[in-house]
Amino acid sequence: MRDSKAPARRHLVLAGGGHSHVAVLRHFGMRPAPGLKLTLISRGTYAPYSGMLPGLIAGHYDFDACHIDLRRLARFAGADFVQAEVESLEPEKQRLCITGRPQLYYDFLSLNIGAQPAVPPANEQAARVFPVKPVEVLLEGCHELRRTLRAGSGRIDVAVVGGGAGGVELMLALHHGLTREGLDQRCDWRIVTDQTQILAEHNRRVRARFVRVLAARLIEVITGERVTAVEPPGLRCASGRAIAADFVMWATPVAAPKWVESTGLDLDARGFVRIDARLRSTSHPNVFAAGDVAGSMETPHPKSGVYAVKQGAVLAANLRRYHENRRLKRYRPQTRALALISTGDRYAVASRGGLYAAGGWLWRVKDWIDRRWIAKYNDLPAMREAETPALAQHGEAGIKPAMRCGGCGAKVGDAVLKRVLKRIAKATGEGVDIGLEAMDDAAVFTPPAGVKLVQSIDYFRDFINDPFVLGEIAANHALSDIYAMGARPHSALALATLPYAAERVMEEQLYQLMAGATRALDAAGAALLGGHSGEGAELAIGFSVTGVIDGEDLARRRTLAPGHVLVLTKPLGTGALFAADMRHRAQGRWIDLAVAMMRQSSAQAADCLRAHHASACTDVTGFGLVGHLLALLRP
Repeated sequence: MRDSKAPARRHLVLAGGGHSHVAVLRHFGMRPAPGLKLTLISRGTYAPYSGMLPGLIAGHYDFDACHIDLRRLARFAGADFVQAEVESLEPEKQRLCITGRPQLYYDFLSLNIGAQPAVPPANEQAARVFPVKPVEVLLEGCHELRRTLRAGSGRIDVAVVGGGAGGVELMLALHHGLTREGLDQRCDWRIVTDQTQILAEHNRRVRARFVRVLAARLIEVITGERVTAVEPPGLRCASGRAIAADFVMWATPVAAPKWVESTGLDLDARGFVRIDARLRSTSHPNVFAAGDVAGSMETPHPKSGVYAVKQGAVLAANLRRYHENRRLKRYRPQTRALALISTGDRYAVASRGGLYAAGGWLWRVKDWIDRRWIAKYNDLPAMREAETPALAQHGEAGIKPAMRCGGCGAKVGDAVLKRVLKRIAKATGEGVDIGLEAMDDAAVFTPPAGVKLVQSIDYFRDFINDPFVLGEIAANHALSDIYAMGARPHSALALATLPYAAERVMEEQLYQLMAGATRALDAAGAALLGGHSGEGAELAIGFSVTGVIDGEDLARRRTLAPGHVLVLTKPLGTGALFAADMRHRAQGRWIDLAVAMMRQSSAQAADCLRAHHASACTDVTGFGLVGHLLALLRP
């Protein structure tokens, strides 16, 4: 990881993986901020670069060429990576509500969550509608159109709603991509805009060029029609006109996410987060915003990826300055940005104010600029681990590791523990006499009559930069030993080690860790009875787990024999993948798949093996498949 060894005293959360936040991550990866804990929240592992998406749709690029691997970039920056979606914000409590996860506390926050077009509702018989954002929805729409054309024989009406640069470029890219595949002949193409002309924000020579290009490719342009509904036979306009459409790509101006309305943040007239010239909320000084979700009153500009990219450097500098209590910088946007608009093929038109130019050479210039930009975030430099800064620089009382006791005094503070336990409090499990809620010296439980107790212990150092997921995986991993013995989970004791940090940061990390663990334990029917927590150099979590079993059902490792069939219930290779991840060599999608498998309980697999009278069973863990097989082969 790229994080500094100084104790964390503030928590910065980056909500969204947009163009501005990738610049922030790289900034802190190249130069860590002592005392700062970083967390990135993103719905997806990959962030698309908007400038290259038309090239992807047209077939000039593959997926990896125009997407940034956020998981790898977060690892480089020393940031936690939370793959989830933000659903609301409580700025007064400094908490983010995240789908399927516990709330996340922040000291200061940056929003780069984008925006998307407001699409009217459509019934099941209406055209298929795909907004240009989120990008994964648009790309799925393009794939679905291709599948439909390959599978059928009838004609397909394809429409793009929106006549700005984004809509025109999308239509030409889609047309070119399908032409390359020989699928264009069965399509009728049209662009629909409520403006009197396409590309209304560009000069007349640019407009004239694209009018000619669209006409040459038999793409109809319908102007002055505002689409109000999607219903058979396609699009219904405010004028009453019906326009045929089977597949619709929606490229109208974007709107802010709905949940932003209820945050209590100052918003502009269109519902975007109102920011000042320093990219900071005008109502909450510890909240920053950039990209499409932000609305600047002092420096207004169009919603465009160009501006989000330019904001990135200033945002990164100001987040660092805020952490260090220094004066913030002003963001000064260009009054007019240069637009390089592709015509679908390897040809582009340049537009800036009255400037006009066109040619294949411009597409090559654009391609060079785009590839150079995205390489900064995907081709990450190798850096040696930053040395631990002098702790005196960060003189926050109570978080100097050199001064802390290494024995019992290294426990996490009583107040922190009580607050965390209150937040994760669960009902007492079956047979538990003294459990977690009692906060006594030890747990007491009465096992069910006539059963044997099965016990195991497991311990994980941090390998995935998400405490919640680490807790869930560690609990599942420990329970697998119980399942391998044919037992039912009953209870668990936890052992957690937390990095030195300010009390608030440490509390949040312990809470996320235990919230993930209790999710897995609850699903298994195991009660968390208690545990031990202490301070250390790095995050780690372990469990002593207890299961119960009728004596005759005990599944022991038995010697294998010729003719036995070896059954694996999960893929192998997670160790190799995470070793590569630590070196920034693993693709985010590989880690996504590994994490999904590791979060999956072994309970159903154990039930299946038991039902089919498996002759031997073991849990493949740290010794690997060969190590465990050797144990099964011993007489």
